[in-house]
Amino acid sequence: MDTAALPEPTSVLDIIAMVGFPYMALVSIRLFRQSGGDLAGLGMSMALAAVLGFLTWLEVDFAIPLTVNATDGTGHATVEIPLMRTLAEFAAASVFAGLFVRCLDAWRMARDNEALLRFQRTALWIIIMLISGVVIYEVHFATTLPMRTAILSIGGASVFIVGLAMQSTLGNMFAGFGLQSSRVFRRGDTVQLGHGGAVGTVFDSTLATTRIITRDGEMLVLPNSAVLTKDFMNLDQPNSHLRQSIKIGISYEVPPAVFKDIAMKVLLSEANVLRTPAPAVWLADFGDSAVQYDLRFWVDGFDVRDATLDQVRTRLWYAVADAGIEIPFPIRTIRMASTDEDAKRAAATRQRIEHAEHGLLACSLFDAGSITALERKELARATSEKAYPPGAMVIRRGDVCDAMFVVVSGACHLNLPSGERINFEPGAHFGEIALITQEARSADVFASESGTVLLQLPRASVMPILQRRPEFMARMQSIADDRRDPTRISPKKQRGRAHHLVRRVWSMMRPI
Repeated sequence: MDTAALPEPTSVLDIIAMVGFPYMALVSIRLFRQSGGDLAGLGMSMALAAVLGFLTWLEVDFAIPLTVNATDGTGHATVEIPLMRTLAEFAAASVFAGLFVRCLDAWRMARDNEALLRFQRTALWIIIMLISGVVIYEVHFATTLPMRTAILSIGGASVFIVGLAMQSTLGNMFAGFGLQSSRVFRRGDTVQLGHGGAVGTVFDSTLATTRIITRDGEMLVLPNSAVLTKDFMNLDQPNSHLRQSIKIGISYEVPPAVFKDIAMKVLLSEANVLRTPAPAVWLADFGDSAVQYDLRFWVDGFDVRDATLDQVRTRLWYAVADAGIEIPFPIRTIRMASTDEDAKRAAATRQRIEHAEHGLLACSLFDAGSITALERKELARATSEKAYPPGAMVIRRGDVCDAMFVVVSGACHLNLPSGERINFEPGAHFGEIALITQEARSADVFASESGTVLLQLPRASVMPILQRRPEFMARMQSIADDRRDPTRISPKKQRGRAHHLVRRVWSMMRPI
């Protein structure tokens, strides 16, 4: 092994080397420690290039002799391979390939195109590395041992040994190429493994494995070869529309046309139910104790499926109850109840709803000029009335609650972090910011010295009206914006494509 003292900088290349190697080392450490995946690999390649290049610059190297049989019958050919220099050159080629792929990816995203697929990035990296290997060999070794001779002497046996040892890995890699090139799914797509099997979201798809996060938050790791042999459904492709079905039994005393009209109104009033294809209500069967109906409709995506089913079932229950229609119990069930008690319970429910309607009507946000009587009654059914004694805390800053409130009687006041106090008299409303954005509460609210009575409106009851009426949504959004602390608003600034590209590249190459 040859060693030498640190050479004096005698040329521009020496100065560049003395500055460039420490810079590459700092960048590689940051990429390796703070990043993951491809960037961590880029950091490792950069670290090897910096260390090995620095040793080569110091002329610290040793050669490995490689002797092969010449194919032209002239005997043996020996090649001296300087290990440090060759590894440094390949590491530098890997750094160049990684930077080229990342810059190309950033350029495509700056032009609002899709990012490169993982297999595309890997294929580009392999192509650049193969070209670099050919260049390195032709520059340093071709005069001693022609490339054709080296390939025929070494390539055949190497391919056989590597292929036999990596049979399973190569199978998964080729399956990964097939999955990503055919785009059967993308990252973020919702997939189902088999009919009625596990449902999850595609977290990542590498050349070897596909990782899926199930609805229970578990990470399911599948070899790509196993994914190709399994039946799975992509619930987001070619579009995210999914048909849903709700079955319900209705008393034989109710004419089918009456219930179909009620059910269709419920379906058409739900914002997440698509109008095309149109929803439908079918009489499915005549059961032992009820006529079975099937409500069929389409939703735009699996992520809204459960919430839409819940909304439709909830609204259907209220609509059936308001119409005086019975959802029969099984015939084997014996229900014994007092008629007087049922009448008292029904009267108390009607009184509660009417009282809530009067409270909402006194609020300018829910008066006759803002929403219809039917929508106000729909809100009144879901509200809950709460009484607070004098000075009691109604809302604590930092609490997570997505309901809004309407003052029915008494008063309350809101204390802002700045010390400012806002009073709410009967008919006033508050809590719109948390209802719309689902953020934590930004201020404390207390009952006045005389106490207060509030109507609490849960988000689930207000959002359907906001979705059906864009003008009502805009009005509430404007109120929420006026009440929001201006210092908490940080609008994003739009930047040009060149700035986006430069920022992406600098984020990778900054040393600290």
